[in-house]
Formats: sequence, C-alpha cells, structure tokens
Amino acid sequence: MNILKKIGKTLLCAFALFQCYVLMRLYIFASCVIPTGSMTPTLQKGDYIIASLQIPGYRVWKEDSCGHLSVHRKKGIRKVSKGDVVVFNFPYASGKDRMRLESKLYYCKRCVAVPGETYKWKAKARERQVYLPRRGEELAIDSLSYRDYRKCIAYETGEQVTRKGGTILLGDSAIRSYRFRQDYYFMRGDNVSDSYDSRNWGILPEDFILGVGRFVWFSRDKKSGKVRWERIFKKI
Repeated sequence: MNILKKIGKTLLCAFALFQCYVLMRLYIFASCVIPTGSMTPTLQKGDYIIASLQIPGYRVWKEDSCGHLSVHRKKGIRKVSKGDVVVFNFPYASGKDRMRLESKLYYCKRCVAVPGETYKWKAKARERQVYLPRRGEELAIDSLSYRDYRKCIAYETGEQVTRKGGTILLGDSAIRSYRFRQDYYFMRGDNVSDSYDSRNWGILPEDFILGVGRFVWFSRDKKSGKVRWERIFKKI
C-alpha cells in the first residue's frame, strides 16, 4: 500500500512539473535552434537558445473564417530595444509578394533600429535608408515611399497597394498618407556579409516578433557532432 502511495505521489509530482513546463513554454520562454551562421560570432550554427516571450509580451493568435491569423499581445516586461537578438516569424514564408503571419518558419537576427528611427546601409555601392514607422504615426505615401511601405500597408489592411503613375491606390482608393497600426523594426544578422535580413526583404512589424534571445542552453557542432560545452549557458 505504501508503495502504491509513493508511486501515486511521484506521478502527481511529475504531472505537476510537466504542467508547469507547458505553461512556461506557452507564456514565458521558447527554445530555438540556430540553423545557419548568419549571427556569428554571437550565435553559431548548432546553438540552442532560450528566448523570452515576455519581451515584448507573449502573443495570443486568432484565426478568422478565411484562415488569416492576427495577433493580440499581452503586456510584457518591455519593448524590443536596439541591440536585442530577436526571434521572429519570417514574414515571407509563403512568397515575396505579400506578408503573411505563419508559424512554420522562424528567423533570429539582431534589432539594429527601432520605431521612430531611420536606418541607413549600403547596397551595391549605393546608400539606402528607411524610416521605421511607430504605431499611430501618419506618413506621406508617394512614389518614393511606396517601395518601403506597400507590403506593410497591405498586411495591416488586407488590401492590395498599387501604383498607377504618381498615384498610390489602396484597393480602389487613392491615398496620399497612411496611419500605421504597428511598430516596425529593422533586423540584421551579425555576420553582415552572409545574412538574409531586412536589407533584403524589408522592415518587420511587431506582430511577427516571438521574443528576445537570452542565453544558449545547449550547443553541438553540426559537422563533428561534438557538444560545445564552453557555449552552454553563454549569455546572448
């Protein structure tokens, strides 16, 4: 009888621990593996990292009758800051023409510019720049800003954004300005010469952010199969 009681208590403790783990994975942290070298030397291929879902706050997903996902974010510890290593849903997993929120593909990059800032970089010996809109901010939309913002506006509104001559159309209506519903960020890999990031595909809406990387909990060299003990519990 005592043996049965001990087994019952053990199973109950194991179930309680499992429930705690599930709740923490849902609301507090996520584990992610780094598949490429785009974030070297900070992160290496084969690193497993813990990302805090409390920065900027865990997401509640909602799906409408057409299968489109939207996000409601609970209040977190703080907003994403410049310099944070961010895990996010890649916004073009289904194609380059339109942003779509999907859960099947995640990227990990560093945030190098936050809402309200202008980020500049060189592309093919030319200097490029983009301003990052803040939630509630209204910006002029013309033939120049169209390239930077058309996919963002299409994501927020669900309508197609097109250009006819010097006129910008949102659906069938001409627009000269637009008030953004999201905060936007610029993401870049630390391995600048070998990273597919915001320089290639554009600015990132806050909806797509999963969380911010905190530390490496495990690391294995993909080629040799050896555990990299020196990287375990390395702070990001």
